[in-house]
Amino acid sequence: MNIVLASGFLFPQRVFGINYFRDVQAELEKAGHQVLPPIVAPLAGLEARAERLAQQINATFPDGRVHIIAHSMGGLDCRVMIGGNKQGLAQKGRILSLTTLSTPHQGSPVADLLAGQDSGDVRRKLFDALDAIHVDVNALRDLTSGADARVPDVANNPETQHIKYFSYAASGRTGSRPTALILLPTYAYVRNHEKPPQDNDSVVTVTSARYGQPMGTWECDHLQMVGWNLDTLFLFGKIKQLLGAVGLASEFDHLAKFREIVAELQRVESQQAG
Repeated sequence: MNIVLASGFLFPQRVFGINYFRDVQAELEKAGHQVLPPIVAPLAGLEARAERLAQQINATFPDGRVHIIAHSMGGLDCRVMIGGNKQGLAQKGRILSLTTLSTPHQGSPVADLLAGQDSGDVRRKLFDALDAIHVDVNALRDLTSGADARVPDVANNPETQHIKYFSYAASGRTGSRPTALILLPTYAYVRNHEKPPQDNDSVVTVTSARYGQPMGTWECDHLQMVGWNLDTLFLFGKIKQLLGAVGLASEFDHLAKFREIVAELQRVESQQAG
């Protein structure tokens, strides 16, 4: 299968030899799949990211059927790309499926906090000022509440319903802490932002992450979905084991989850071929 891994906000797809989707490309290629990890501007707005995403997909897979697995903002990029039929990718026979992982389809409270919700907010005015000098840092503004009203609802549009839409949410870790230590403030903020308190992965609520056909909720935080544990990022071996033994380190087998996703996509591929 042809698989695209669409990255999210802030972190580049690849930097200093480190991949956004940790070890995922190698895992999928080992199973015989063709994998594209497109590079988009990590701070740019949805329209610019969607354009760049479409260009790279079309260049790598010019006439093949494609499955996209998108984390976080990457899922909104894909909805904009499909809704705008960029590079003709919304045509039948091109994109077979879009699977989103903790994408803030209804926006993220963290983005609301950082970017402001009102057009008159000083934080919003800062983004407008940067726009005026052609500095594109609009990602946060595009991730604020109401994203579902601004982004094309491709799952319910008759013209794009030939594409399968799957989504996975994340509710936080199991164990003594629901997320990495550094993400605890955002976890608490998101949880208590709405009433009743919302399960979340430290950035996106479970409710916001559901789109198309919800496929389940993973017990991990936002970055663990793509293989990164901020508590143990620079720790190895015995130290990780010790922290795990006392409940201070939560490991999550993201590669097993990606294998499950691909197994589902292979069923979609088989149905389309039939």
